[in-house]
Amino acid sequence: MSDWPIESEEDRGGRIGANIVGVKIHKVLKWIFRETTSSDIGIDGEIEIRNKDLTSHGRIISVQIKCGQSFLEEKSSSGYIFRGAMKHLRYWLEHTTPVIVILCDPDTEICYWEVIDLQKIEIHEKGWSIEIPFVNELNSSTCTELIKVANRLQKKDLAELLLRDWLGWSFEHQMRLVSAFAMPEDYHWFSHLGTVGDEYYMIDYVLADVNGFKSDEIDDMLRYAKSNYEQYGYTRFLLAFISESQAILKNIPEPTGIIGITVEYVPLLMELNEEPRLSEIGKNGKRIVFYEHREFLDNWASLVENARKVK
Repeated sequence: MSDWPIESEEDRGGRIGANIVGVKIHKVLKWIFRETTSSDIGIDGEIEIRNKDLTSHGRIISVQIKCGQSFLEEKSSSGYIFRGAMKHLRYWLEHTTPVIVILCDPDTEICYWEVIDLQKIEIHEKGWSIEIPFVNELNSSTCTELIKVANRLQKKDLAELLLRDWLGWSFEHQMRLVSAFAMPEDYHWFSHLGTVGDEYYMIDYVLADVNGFKSDEIDDMLRYAKSNYEQYGYTRFLLAFISESQAILKNIPEPTGIIGITVEYVPLLMELNEEPRLSEIGKNGKRIVFYEHREFLDNWASLVENARKVK
């Protein structure tokens, strides 16, 4: 065994990959690449998008770079298959900026990328995988798509906005949301308070992570609903379950009964396409495309289920 230090293949590949990506970002795209210099916990650097006049508005994409032939061995008909650890997936999905994985071929210096989105992920017994499309080469042909990734809102902020849109569509614009200034001072915790005629609706949502929905968060919501009912007499509670994965939405629990309150759980698929939206998923697993006019009777939850029309 040599008594001299030897650079590992992993370290060597990492340095080569960072150099290849840096050159492409600076020279080809004319953007900015900053390599992470601190401890590696799953982010190798960041890309800062610049406008055509080379000005920057602070739009950032975080990147994880994998370089070497071992990362290019497994592939489908349309892309390479990247597999990762659950701890990194959880970290990337919770990151404050969008995260892309970049695979680099050290021989050809061609790089391929994909954004980490739960709707693109396949969960396995011992980890997860994502397809990195062949068409997503890191070059000028995909810079428009990278700009779209950089311009994304935080998912929590996006969920707030999209939930408002869904409520308007679902209730045929009969619902009016109470402004934050007009809410009762001790109205607990919920994002929205809505009215339809003389009835009040407590409304909130829970966002799924890679493991699904947190049961303690749901339990807290139910306690708050009971507290608001006892204090203000609000009798309707709508809790939206929001996820990018339709598979996760299949596992939402049945509504828990609360004396005096009609509780409805609504599964909503977050679709982050060019026009982000929330789509309600029916019990048959299909998207609900419209709602018939509904009258708001005492047995509201049953009426909603009967009135919905699905593909």
